[in-house]
Amino acid sequence: MTCFHLTTTWKIPASLENCWFSILEVESWPNWWKYVHKVIELEAGDKSGINNIHQYDWSTCLPYHLVFNLRVTRLEPFKLITFDAQGDLTGNGCCRFTQKNNCTYIQFDWNVETSKPWMSFVATIATPVFEWNHRRVMKSGEQSLIRKLNSTP
Repeated sequence: MTCFHLTTTWKIPASLENCWFSILEVESWPNWWKYVHKVIELEAGDKSGINNIHQYDWSTCLPYHLVFNLRVTRLEPFKLITFDAQGDLTGNGCCRFTQKNNCTYIQFDWNVETSKPWMSFVATIATPVFEWNHRRVMKSGEQSLIRKLNSTP
């Protein structure tokens, strides 16, 4: 399997609180992020959100589809969310939140391996294409969150 270390930073011209709750409300992502088709809660976890598990159904810019579960492993309100991934992607990641001036920065770090056999087979030569695809999907998320928050009264 090929391991991917992917980092993306979103610059959102909105309050930290609005960004935090938009990211935390994962079941609403399909309403504003076109590549997220479905998010289903599998386990609620404890009252702080730890061990909460959701299944994500994603499409991409390329003609393939990913389904994986994310389990929240750490949650520091308005600062950090860490998670483990299982499914078509396996590994871990985190979202870090910071606010500077009138913008919120959300940094997404992923350390994942592909679990789909065809992806693992072609990953050696297709890594740049998979990374390009990831950047495009994430850029779409950033632009979509900006639109969502700008349209909210």
